[in-house]
Amino acid sequence: MTNSRKRASAVVLGLVLALGVTGCALSAEERITVQEEQLASFIDRADAWGADIVAQIPEDEIELLSDVAGGSRGANGYEQWPRYYYFDQIVVLHPDGPRSPTQVADDLEPWLEEQGWKRATEGEFPPDEESFERDYFQDGYHLALEIYTVEPPQAQSLQIVIVTPTTDPGRSFDE
Repeated sequence: MTNSRKRASAVVLGLVLALGVTGCALSAEERITVQEEQLASFIDRADAWGADIVAQIPEDEIELLSDVAGGSRGANGYEQWPRYYYFDQIVVLHPDGPRSPTQVADDLEPWLEEQGWKRATEGEFPPDEESFERDYFQDGYHLALEIYTVEPPQAQSLQIVIVTPTTDPGRSFDE
């Protein structure tokens, strides 16, 4: 997180705490300001994690790297706030490369654990004919790796999705 964002987060957090201590409720505008700051922080963190994960795959193994898709969404269909963000990127490996997507996912697992991600196998769906998913969690974030298992050249890819917590003006999500 940049220093200016850290300062802004500290100011917003101070406002929330001061209003909470004095018993004042946040106005709608103040709630949105707090949530906008939280969302910006979530986006920075998810994008950085996504880039770090992709960086673990040697460039010479990658045939194609999609643009980051995803974006922020309303947490429900009726209101603008609260919101969450999701990072979504697909890595396509060379069909004749040294590792399959499954091997890449296997090799990523210990590194992800070193980074603080905890795998949640109980929530993972059983593999289907074309892919399987591995789920990880950290600090309210959800990381899903979808590994495509169709033989090359049909699918030689994995998808990285990171979903952030939902903004909440009454809670600090800082580390």
